[in-house]
Amino acid sequence: MEVFERRRLRVVLEITSLDLCYPEKVAGVFNAMATLLSDANAPFIFLLAVDPSVIVPCLEQTGCMKGLADNGYLYLNRAVTLPFSIPEMGSRSRLRSVE
Repeated sequence: MEVFERRRLRVVLEITSLDLCYPEKVAGVFNAMATLLSDANAPFIFLLAVDPSVIVPCLEQTGCMKGLADNGYLYLNRAVTLPFSIPEMGSRSRLRSVE
């Protein structure tokens, strides 16, 4: 397709709701991401929306972090290139949004 389009194409994958998955599946998603991104010219962009306090225990249970001292936060830090967080909304902010 890139030849016909004459531009570099990107595949954007949005990953959400990992908190609903079993720990083995969570680790599998991270392994799949690492595999797809192992090539420097890979056309993939991952948008990962997770709560680290939920995902880290899942990763630590599976043993997928060999060599990282079983630290899920360190593993997550290495897997995510541009991390950012959105602060929780207070009750007043939520009420204003509804109004």
